[in-house]
Parts: sequence; structure tokens; C-alpha cells
Amino acid sequence: MGLLRVALAMAVVLGHLPLASFKFIHAGTAVQAFYIISGFYMALVLDGKYARAGLFYSNRLLRLMPSYFVMMAIAAAALWGLNASATGSPEIFATAFAHPFTSLVMAFENIAIVGQELLFWFTIGKDGALSFDPTGALPNETTTLAWQALLVPQAWSLSMELMFYAMAPFLARLSWRALAAIAGASLALRFAGAWLPVDFAIWAGRFFPTALYLFVLGMLAHRALPLVARLPAAFGWILNAAVLTMVVLLPLSDVAAPLQKWVVFGGIAFAAPFLFHAFKANALDRWIGDLSYPLYLCHLVVIGLVLTFEPPMALWVAIGGSLALSAALLVLVDQPVDRWRQRRAERAAGKTPTLATPQLA
Repeated sequence: MGLLRVALAMAVVLGHLPLASFKFIHAGTAVQAFYIISGFYMALVLDGKYARAGLFYSNRLLRLMPSYFVMMAIAAAALWGLNASATGSPEIFATAFAHPFTSLVMAFENIAIVGQELLFWFTIGKDGALSFDPTGALPNETTTLAWQALLVPQAWSLSMELMFYAMAPFLARLSWRALAAIAGASLALRFAGAWLPVDFAIWAGRFFPTALYLFVLGMLAHRALPLVARLPAAFGWILNAAVLTMVVLLPLSDVAAPLQKWVVFGGIAFAAPFLFHAFKANALDRWIGDLSYPLYLCHLVVIGLVLTFEPPMALWVAIGGSLALSAALLVLVDQPVDRWRQRRAERAAGKTPTLATPQLA
């Protein structure tokens, strides 16, 4: 699923890049589509790669945290060294960290990640105090959102991933009926937000229980893998072309904007086992897919630099720079750590490595 993962990451890049006149699917939809893929892969590795939950948890942290901390350092250098950021400013950080309680919260959130999505529910006052605000306010000259005091603010979705990882070993043992019931309950809770005095977008997108159904949908898609594995790989190639076309061109279709996310979610959940079966041994596709995580982490720093210094051909500098920095992170950080992660898993399982699990696993 490498090309699909990079296409989704690029949808987020374009969604955050004001210079881009052409967009793929909505950035929020792309982020949530990743949850389906994550659910699929976690069900896959828990089906045979990890006998101990402790090893699974530690390997998940090793997968996410090294590149995240590197990007924190790069973002800090850009912010305080060059006054370049797409989302924050030195003044915002100074205000937030001048308040005792807010400084503790923001220090924890920047380092630990867990809970970052909840910062979308809070504003920071002129005195640095946090105030609960469920209205879905946007940053402006008079309103500062708490997440603007994050060095890597897009990492809020990693918080959602971490909470799912905590549950994944237990969810993987459940029957498909139990998983379907959990997905249904999560979906019902999501729609219940329409009757609550909160902004529906942050209720549906920045609250783990209302997004859990997407991870579970990926786990259910994994249950279809034995059946799909009996079919020709050509089905996966055809569906790969179809979902890539969907990610790129769906916004140009006649499908109403509110329905587009459901087309994406349903299409990716259906296609996931076919794509995995067709591309599981394709090293090039796997390498391309492994760019998705560093691309997601680094693009806002690059966009901030481009918006600050306004180089010639700024759009292409932003896209090319994001791809170049993500490739550097992949080669210099992700891949060395991943080789260690895989050795740990192999020693615990007492078997040799396979080609079937990309870095996402």
C-alpha cells in the first residue's frame, strides 16, 4: 500500500499548503484514512509477529518517537533561529510557557504526544491560561489555540495512534462480531455529536472514541485477507489504480463534499487486503510507502520556511523540500531504527524476517 500511503500524506501536504491551488482529498479525511491502514497493519502483525504485548508496545514507540524528536529539534531551530513557522511564533510559546500550569501541560504534550488532539478544544489567553473552548475556533489575531504551542502540531494524530496501539493487542483477540459492535458504538457516538453543544468537526476528528471505528474497520478488513489471498494479485493492481485516482480526483467529482469522506473510508477499507496481497513483496512500493510518515512529520516545517522566506517557485520548493527532508529522515533515522526493531521482533519470535511487513508495522 506504499503509493496509497504517500498519496494520502501528499493530500495532507497540499491541504496545509496555501500556495497550492490544486488539492487532493481533504487533509482531515486523509489523516483519518490512515487510521484504517494502521488498523489493518496492526491486526496483521499481532496475528503472528508479536507474542508479547510489551514488545509490541516498545516497538511501536520506537517506530514513532525517534523521527518525531528529530523533527521537534528541527522545528525548534526554525522557530527560534529563523522565526519561521506555519502555525506558531516565539511569542505564542513565550506566553504559554510563562503560565505555570500551561507550561506543564505543553511540556508534557510536546514530549509525550498523548493528548495532543485535546488541545484543539482549548485556547490560550493573553495571560497564558488555558480555556476550554468547544466551538472549533480558528487561530486569528485575537485567538490563540493551545495546539499552536506544539513544535510538531500535526502530531496530534499520533496521539490517536498511540491510544489505538494501547488497545490493539486486546482488540485483535476479539471476534469480528465484537469488533463490528465496537465500530458501531464508536460511529454512533460520532454522530451523537450533532446534538451536543460542541463543534462537530473537532468532536468527530479530535476525540479518540469517535475515531476508533476507523481503526477497527482496518482490523476487520484484515480478517478478509485469507479469502483475498486466494485471488489473483491483478485485483490489487486494479484497485490500487482506483483508490489512487479517488485520492487525487475525488474533489473534482460530483460527489457531495460531506459524502466524500465516506467514499474514501469505504473504498480504502475494501481495497486494503487486495492491495496488501498484491504489493506485499514489492520492495519499491514499500520504500515509497515508508516515506509517508516522515513526509507527514516534516512538511509543516518546510512550509513555514517557504512562507517566511518566499523563494522563487515557492510551491515546488515546498513540495520538493518536504519530499527531500522526508527521504533524509527515512534513510538517516527511520531505517536504522527499523532494522533494530525488526531484529528485536525476530529474536522474540525465533524466526527470520519477512518481506510482508513495512515500517508501518
